[in-house]
Amino acid sequence: MQNYLEKTQTYLQEKLIPFWIARAVDEKYGGFQTNYDRFGKRSEITEKSFLAQCRSIFSIAHARRLGFDWPGAEAALQQGIDFLFKYFRDEKYDGYFWIVDEDGRILDTNKIVYGHSFLIYALAEYSLLTGDEQSKNEAIRIFDLLQEKAADSVNGCYFEHFDRQFNLKKAHATYNTHKSLDVHMHLMEAYTTLFELTGEKKHQQALETIIELIFAKMVDPETGTGISMFTEDWQAIANIELDTVWGRDRFDDDGKSPDITSYGHNIELAWLYLHALTILGISPGKHLARVQPIFEHTYKFGVDWQQGGLFVEGLRSGPVTESTKEFWQQAEALVGFLDAWLLTRDDKYLQAFRNIHDFVFSKMINHELGEWRALLDTGGKPIWDYMGTSWKVFYHTVRGTCLTVRKLEKVLEKQQKINEGR
Repeated sequence: MQNYLEKTQTYLQEKLIPFWIARAVDEKYGGFQTNYDRFGKRSEITEKSFLAQCRSIFSIAHARRLGFDWPGAEAALQQGIDFLFKYFRDEKYDGYFWIVDEDGRILDTNKIVYGHSFLIYALAEYSLLTGDEQSKNEAIRIFDLLQEKAADSVNGCYFEHFDRQFNLKKAHATYNTHKSLDVHMHLMEAYTTLFELTGEKKHQQALETIIELIFAKMVDPETGTGISMFTEDWQAIANIELDTVWGRDRFDDDGKSPDITSYGHNIELAWLYLHALTILGISPGKHLARVQPIFEHTYKFGVDWQQGGLFVEGLRSGPVTESTKEFWQQAEALVGFLDAWLLTRDDKYLQAFRNIHDFVFSKMINHELGEWRALLDTGGKPIWDYMGTSWKVFYHTVRGTCLTVRKLEKVLEKQQKINEGR
């Protein structure tokens, strides 16, 4: 574990962070530019997504709050927030636009809750780092806006897609409305950080409510696996490609069966939930029954024990259905399996961590440049080898690598105590 720690920390500070220090800030127009090809050169895409701006702010602030060096971080964060407030904030109808061009011209006026969850996440993290009151107040204000505009007072949780005036809209021709595990999981992490910042009762209650609804409605208790999409009244539906898309997911015309689960989302949910419990002042060990099935299913079905890495998807009660390896799922599994060991002391989870870490460092990372490739085939051959898009930003790779370092330090501390008989 000491070797893994040293290798990860060296890579983070000497390769990954420097890659984005050199590229993330748009010196000409402001904000963050994350569209880079396989060679680390700017691609022809000029747009800036709301999601990319928020995730960039969060990632830099999070790295700094965890104690890592990021030269120029203060200036980068301030100009990023300035660009966000100037060009994305809708002064007429409130909320934030979904996409602008590189110079701030509006390209998509839709209001997407997924993006607003990351706005709360980013501003709360930044305020925790700096004490900035403007960011704190805006994070609180957007939380209140979501309660007013997006919360489903009948069935619980949140609607996700709206037009500019916050009229509920369809995001796919098949369904009038839908709710997704992905969006609500990210609202959970946003509310966790907001409550950490404010300590306010209403933020605590919103966090606790969304946690309970996720585990009551969106997680299969028998297998510990997430169900991706639902109707507004919680009937499971096919996981479909949305009209407003935030990634290059692979879908058939009819979508993916509700029986298919994402290994990456599952283990990400587990460690985010454990972190939420810690911020709420609850011992994670008291809720082992909720997360152990998730860890077990991911360990048994998600890890490729022959060629390394974490598969993309599989049946909730059966084998793998998509055996490719995607960047963000590897990052979340590194963090999740370390948390699994810290919670249970079961060494098989360290075995899973080593498997994925070895795969990432031998196959996923473009060591010449420093960032991770987007998608590999089962054996590790690149399918998508670009370094960044408006959707593949450095949020998963930076957050995952930073947390891997800090959690490896905790693992080593615990192992030392075990060896000393304490």
